[in-house]
Amino acid sequence: MIDGPIVVELVNAQVVRPLRRAVLRPDQPPEDSVYPADDDPRAAHAAVRRSEGRSDEVVAVGTVLPDAPPWDPTRADGWRIRGMATRHPARRRGVGAAVLDALLSHVAVQGGGVVWCNARVPAQGLYARAGFVTRGGVFDIAGIGPHVQMWRTIPSAS
Repeated sequence: MIDGPIVVELVNAQVVRPLRRAVLRPDQPPEDSVYPADDDPRAAHAAVRRSEGRSDEVVAVGTVLPDAPPWDPTRADGWRIRGMATRHPARRRGVGAAVLDALLSHVAVQGGGVVWCNARVPAQGLYARAGFVTRGGVFDIAGIGPHVQMWRTIPSAS
């Protein structure tokens, strides 16, 4: 599905929402794939498109939004990763890691801070390889499944 180099581009929220819904919330209404702060000017949405055939097909997406971690709600430099999704045929080929790297780079350019997420249990390895650590135990998000909170800090790029 991905031949050649993986190219990640920053896109607007409308580009990531269809895949976000198809992979993460297929049985839920489209509005459940719209996140608060999606349109915040500090947010970033990353996508990888298929490099062959239909070049407009998005195969992996992710979003990072300004959001303090729940264990420190007053933290002004908090960022949340949400909506990480990869089409099944493109999984385990580095596209998710490339999207995550682009989102973490965005945070660094914005001044750094703490980045956190509610990771689906099967995705823990992706985040761990990127330096995230687990905070607390497994919990269930109704209608979505088991998750763990993970976090890491990102230094400023300047």
